[in-house]
Amino acid sequence: MVIKLLFLDLTDLESADGFVRTVELATKHEGNPIMVPDRPWESGRISLHGSVVRRPDDGRWQMWYTTRNVDLGGILTAYAESDDGIAWTRPDLDLVRHEGEKTNILLDGDERGLTVICDEREHRQGWRYKMLLGAGATGDITPFRSPDGIHWTQATENPVIATNPDCPMSLHRAADGRYVVYTRPEGGDRRVARAESWDFVRWSQTRLVLEPGPMDPVQTQFYGLGSTPYGGFELGTLWSYRTAPEDMGYYKTIGGKQVPELAYCRSGASFGWPTLAGAGGYAWHRVAVGEPLIPLGDEESWESGSIQAASGVVLLDDEIRIYYAGSRTTHGHHDWAGEGYRTGLGFASIKPDRFVALSTAGAEGQLLTRPLRTPEPSFWVNADVQQDGELRVEVTDVDANPIPGFELEDCRPIGGDGISHPVRWNKDPSVEPLTGTWIRLRVVAEGARIYSLCCGPEDEVQSYWDFRIPHHRGTPWEWLPEFDQAARSG
Repeated sequence: MVIKLLFLDLTDLESADGFVRTVELATKHEGNPIMVPDRPWESGRISLHGSVVRRPDDGRWQMWYTTRNVDLGGILTAYAESDDGIAWTRPDLDLVRHEGEKTNILLDGDERGLTVICDEREHRQGWRYKMLLGAGATGDITPFRSPDGIHWTQATENPVIATNPDCPMSLHRAADGRYVVYTRPEGGDRRVARAESWDFVRWSQTRLVLEPGPMDPVQTQFYGLGSTPYGGFELGTLWSYRTAPEDMGYYKTIGGKQVPELAYCRSGASFGWPTLAGAGGYAWHRVAVGEPLIPLGDEESWESGSIQAASGVVLLDDEIRIYYAGSRTTHGHHDWAGEGYRTGLGFASIKPDRFVALSTAGAEGQLLTRPLRTPEPSFWVNADVQQDGELRVEVTDVDANPIPGFELEDCRPIGGDGISHPVRWNKDPSVEPLTGTWIRLRVVAEGARIYSLCCGPEDEVQSYWDFRIPHHRGTPWEWLPEFDQAARSG
């Protein structure tokens, strides 16, 4: 089991001096846009009210995106596939035709809010792929199932969630098996709500989880939220929408720009306690209010008007990809008379765990974690250390006293850029006495950017997306044998 500390917030730290918390920008792919609307039925417009999946068994990439064609019914669900996630093809299918020709359209009839998952834990035949969308005239959310992601069957006769998904939605399956969707609250206003299901057929009512707060400027709305399980968290790509002041329409004004912000919540299933398995997922936070994860492009570029992220990120061995749609025009402005395409699709990347850094602001920074407990006390640091800098780690007891053999002065200095620097001490002390005990980590660094700290076996650390968060939040007393009677009586 891997225990990891990220710096999405600072609640895992007892103290931190000499560090500045900075949010990392995703790096845009040099070959963007990777897909543009060049098919006759796409009417010059494609968007990622949709999903990108890399199939786990064979590595095949699949994309479900949306386009518009008035003659075919309005908003259309389309499909593309790829060997590498960069060069995409639109297969000629015979599901929906345009002027007598085959297309890559899967569903027509003004379907909205598309989100898809490939569910490897599913045992029902024909249910490997699952999709939620607003089905045509109903205006509510309907589930679909498919054996291959191309041929879809409605999973229920009627819609299952009574809210209008005229927005991007996101769907995933949590660690405890439940299905989770993020959409809008009942009534459809521009905030984020969550619903759950154990069988993909019977769904809970939507419950509000995220709305603009007191630090947001006027004209802020939340258009939708992408979500991806990430160890002890759910990571979210929030469609932050700044509406145009000159648009004097009702609440759902159509003028303005959209950019993705990074959001997160803690997942109750990650604590490892069955009674808390469903406790997470409702307390969402934004990593940095108003700061984009992927910034708009230069004026007149293909992504200067809005950037809209897909329903979830893709976790690769050494890269996290965020697929998105860009537009030259702002939201609600559909005409484009200029040269080139109006919209396109691209992606941006982040290295594992590198969402937020603690950077040394002066000569030296020092931090001390809150107590944590690990069954496998091998230690690793995700950090970028400058050539003239260094980083050292010390293991202490819960009172912050150094444990012999694991002192700062005996730690071998860490340098360079690595997502899993091993922490070693000069005398190679045995870690066995630390197994199952409560400890703290002290980090002293200079000329460094630190992204995460973790404890666990090396082979498991490589699966960076699979970890638990420290157990110091609401820890039951039976997990604290060292405190035992003194803690209970205190």
